[in-house]
Order: sequence, then structure tokens, then C-alpha cells
Amino acid sequence: MFSASILFVIAINEKQQFNRHLPQERLFMLMVYTNIVLCISDAIAWSLENSSGAFNYILNHIFSSSAFVAIPILTYTWFLYSIFNIFKDTALLEKYEKLMKPLIIVSVLLVIINSFTHFLYYLDENNCYHRGPLFYPYVFSCFSILIFTFGMIIYNKKKIRVDHFAPMLFFVVPTIITSILAIVMYGTAISWVGTTLAIFIIYLFIQSQRLGTDYLTNLYNRRQLNEYLQNQMRGRRNNEKFGIVMVDINKFKKINDNWGHTTGDEVLITHSKLLKSSFRAGEFIARYGGDEFIIVMKATCIEDIAAAVRRFMDSVERFNKTNIKPWTLSVSIGYDLYDPSISDLSIDELLNHVDRLMYKAKLATGTSAMTVEYKV
Repeated sequence: MFSASILFVIAINEKQQFNRHLPQERLFMLMVYTNIVLCISDAIAWSLENSSGAFNYILNHIFSSSAFVAIPILTYTWFLYSIFNIFKDTALLEKYEKLMKPLIIVSVLLVIINSFTHFLYYLDENNCYHRGPLFYPYVFSCFSILIFTFGMIIYNKKKIRVDHFAPMLFFVVPTIITSILAIVMYGTAISWVGTTLAIFIIYLFIQSQRLGTDYLTNLYNRRQLNEYLQNQMRGRRNNEKFGIVMVDINKFKKINDNWGHTTGDEVLITHSKLLKSSFRAGEFIARYGGDEFIIVMKATCIEDIAAAVRRFMDSVERFNKTNIKPWTLSVSIGYDLYDPSISDLSIDELLNHVDRLMYKAKLATGTSAMTVEYKV
């Protein structure tokens, strides 16, 4: 019940910020509500153990059954949540979401059939719960989804933002550990305490993400950029060189004026996806302003940055060749290598410097895409 109380607080707070158009928020809320059902069902069912009377027997059966329906929903929702956070593909998510309804129907049917077969569980004449012969296969099939998701997260580590990886991975660990303990130590109801802890960690991660992430593009925002640059320039790694790149979308205002802000948002999202696919995993990408983006990357020389910029420009060119939209993506880029052994710029000075380089590229090319490099 303590776990359920924590989840209620999370649900109430999230409801105030909830955006049903965002798949990750819908899935997170489904996990919260499902885990509340599991916590309450488990608590009430255990409290009714050995209680006499037909009413108590019916209640015990109802809440025990609801837990068996909710278990696969929780595990499969986490799988969907991970799928979307890894691939950011709404079509792929919808494909797997279609399997949710059959999963719920199968779970309900199994629980209904269990009333006659007692394959999953049964209540004896003293209203005492006992596991049935198919209890372990049922639970294993559900938690095998968690194990599969755990492996999927590790396998796709390079596709996940560095600060996203640990919270996503952590969800599975306490859930599996407490579930194994609950199975082995029969009578100890701690499974959903583990999932509550995992959901609470994800909740903290979501709050942190909201503070440091741009809402539209899901890239880092300017606040996170300043903190990151401060660490790079003044932190423990102040002797390491790094590359900084500023990218500006050409004639973005004209796109908004001609086709509206919805198309403008589409351009920003497309541009962000090209940035993420062109630069390596672990390189810091932020939306600096309306149509300006900053990339901070590992580099030992200017040629490292030039090679990364060329990869991005090739991606833009390939996109434009296959693009069927009425607009064409064109960018101006300025970049440089920051060497702390010979430079002592502040964050604002460094950003202004690379902004000037980008502006030179824009003036030099007009509307076409080009890069300009310049040593500090």
C-alpha cells in the first residue's frame, strides 16, 4: 500500500503535465496505473488470506485474478516504452501496440478459464491461495519479455542517449530481482515494490529530461548545453580538446510563412533526426535557438570535425534527393576546435565565436549549404 501511495502521487503530478499526444507519456502513465492495480490487488488478496465467508472468497478471487491480468500488461508496456525510446518510430510503436489488445484478451480468457481448471492458482476451503501447475510458465512468459527488453536495450546502446541508457536499464533490474525473491520466498509480497522503485527512477529521469530536453526535437536544450560546456571547459576534463559545431537552417522563416508552423516543426524534427544519425552516439547535440543547433564532439584536430560535418552534409543531400515534401533542407555551418591549452574563452565567447563562423557561411553561400572552418 505504501508503494501504491507513491504511485498515486506520481499519477496525480503527471496528470497535470500529461500530454496524450506523446507516446512515451501515454505508456508511462499506463505503467503507473497498472502497477497501482497490482499493488492494491496484491495487498487486498493477501489480507483476505484464511478469511472465512463467501464474500471474502469472491473478493480474494477477484483481486488475485486482476493481478494475473495486469502482470503481462505491465511487462509488455515497458517493452513498448523501450521500443519507442530506442527507435523514436511511431509507426513501429503502433505495429507493436496492435498486439496489446490480443494480449489482454488472452490474459482475461486464461483467468476466466482458471476459475474452472485452477491451472494458474486456486483458493482452498480456507480461502488460502495456492499456485497452480501453470503458474511458473505463465510468470516466466511474462518476465521473459522483461529479459528480452533488457537485452534489446543493451544491444541498441549506441542508439540511446547516454543519459537515457542507465534509467532504461535500471527498470528491469529491481523488477526481476524482487520477482525472483517473491517466487522463491513464497509469502513475501515484494514484486510490485520492485516495479514501484523502478517506475520512481523512471519518473525522476522524466523530470530531469523535461528540464534539460527540448520539447519538440527531443534534443538537449540551451540550459543543458551551458552545463555541459561548463563541465567541458572548466571541469575535470579541461585539458581535453573538443569540437564545437553550429548549424543554422537557411530560410526557416520563409518555410514558416509559406507553409505554416506545423511544417516548420516538421523541418526541425527532420533536421534533428539527420543530426542524430550523422554524429556519433555520445556526442552532445542541442537545440540552441529557434533554428540553430549546437554539437559538441570529441576531436583532436580540425579534420575530425570537418569529417563529421561532411557526414552530416551528405545526409542532408541524400534526404533532399528523396524528399517529396514541398520544402528543401538547406543549412549553414560554422565549426572550430577548442583547445584549452591555447584558449581561455568563456562559454558565451565560444558560442559567439562559432556563431560568427556560421554567419560567415550563410553570407558566403546565400541559400546554399556550406561549411566554414576557423581556428581559435
